[in-house]
Amino acid sequence: MQTVAEIMAPEPITAGPAELVGEVRDRILSTGIHFLPVVEDGRAIGVVSSWDLVEEYQPEEGITNVMSDRVVMIGPHASIDEAAHRMLGEFIHHLVVADEQGKVVGIVSSFDLLAEFAGPVPD
Repeated sequence: MQTVAEIMAPEPITAGPAELVGEVRDRILSTGIHFLPVVEDGRAIGVVSSWDLVEEYQPEEGITNVMSDRVVMIGPHASIDEAAHRMLGEFIHHLVVADEQGKVVGIVSSFDLLAEFAGPVPD
């Protein structure tokens, strides 16, 4: 049984609660990611997606005013089937991967799961 740890993106790009919308928007645009956790003391206190930042928020607004405090997490030792079911059940495309102490250790996306289930993309 394959685990989340085997397909997740380790050491995810994150934001801190004191950051501003403009800073986080720039980070998302420059890295090409679509989702990042807002982390305090290593633990996710919220999440921000590129969709959240499509709104007309002022660059100097605090990221905590924009983030969702609904963080859906999974452990690194969970199966990829469990991750897929969790995403389907929650109607989301990303899960924050946290260790036993609640520290963020990765992100797993629906694309990570699709790549695993579908196999290599044919030429």
